[in-house]
Formats: sequence, C-alpha cells, structure tokens
Amino acid sequence: MNELLDPPDLETVVNAFLAADVTFVVVGGFAVIVNRYIRATKDVDLLVPDDIDNDQRALAALLELNGVRLRDDAPLADVHLVNQTHLRARTKAGVVDIMRGGLPPLDFNTVREHAIQANLGTGIFYIANLASIVGFKRLADRPQDRNDLIGLAEIHGELPIDPIPGLDT
Repeated sequence: MNELLDPPDLETVVNAFLAADVTFVVVGGFAVIVNRYIRATKDVDLLVPDDIDNDQRALAALLELNGVRLRDDAPLADVHLVNQTHLRARTKAGVVDIMRGGLPPLDFNTVREHAIQANLGTGIFYIANLASIVGFKRLADRPQDRNDLIGLAEIHGELPIDPIPGLDT
C-alpha cells in the first residue's frame, strides 16, 4: 500500500461525480471551509443517498479517478459500497470518503434539502450548510471536529444545534 496520499482535489472529484450522474452532498472539511472556517483537509467527504443505482454510479466515478479501497488497495467492487454505510477510497484526486444514507437530521434527504448550491463550472452540486456540519461534527466528536466547532462559533456566533437521536436523547 502506498503510504503517500495525493492531496484532496475537490474540483476533480466533483467533476467525476457529476460526469457519472452521482447524487451527492459535500460534507466534512470542504463543507467547513465553505462555511467560512478556513483550514486544511485530508480528504473529500461525500454523503450519498441509500440507493443502489447511485452507488454503482459513485463506484464508476471512483474508478475513473483510479480509485482503490484505502485500507488495502483492493480494486473497487459493488460489495465495497452497495448496502454498506461507508467507503474510503484512494484516488488520483486524493482520498474520497463516501457515507451513505444516515438518520435524520443527518440523513441524505435532510442534508440535501438545506444544502448550499455550488457550481465549479461543470454543473450544480451541493455542500452541507452550517447546521448540518455542526450536527456531523457534534456526532463525530473527534479533536478536529471539536476544533472545527470552536472555529465556526468564532465566525458565526452561537451555532445552530439540531437534536440528534442518540446524542441528545
């Protein structure tokens, strides 16, 4: 396995996913940046719906990016994403982390409904809004996530807090 990873290239990933007609929302570090807290990120995080046809289009996009499964460099196959919750792939555009489905308010449909519309010149795509990012960060609760919440609060003031099942109940 190659220990050196290419830096994440959001534009290349978005273009490949749009070309493959994948339905997705950008979440994670790039969404934090779009929500005005500027910091480095190690990967491109995408939330996709729980949809087998979309999974197959996402795998096709990853293959166009020379993707392999990150943990073992295995060639990508349906079993890595279809009916799974998560896939991390190493690609020529950096690491792409795909999360499927989710539970409200962090499910694909809710996140997409409130997302920010963007266009890098090849088509419209969506980026998670502040409330969704805050929810994902609260749920993950890793050191980087806590730092992101502090940075976002310094910029936006009081952050929107949506109740999250299992976290707030």
